[in-house]
Amino acid sequence: MAVTQKAPLASAFGDAVTAPVWRAKPSWYQVSTADRMIHPDNERRTAARMNPRKTVELDASHASLASLPGPVCDLIEAAASA
Repeated sequence: MAVTQKAPLASAFGDAVTAPVWRAKPSWYQVSTADRMIHPDNERRTAARMNPRKTVELDASHASLASLPGPVCDLIEAAASA
């Protein structure tokens, strides 16, 4: 992931968000219960604010897509087919 992930643009930290898309479009959310980068309780609070159609909790680290690709793909497929 270190090879493919790039640093965010500096403008991402200064640009104002006027209309977050998650308020108008359906969302799905995955909580990594063993995440040590973002506390799982913070992930749950974010999910609650978004009011997702579905939230799944996985016993995974921050890199859940790498460690548990099956359940993550299942959530993505559910979102895509909804």
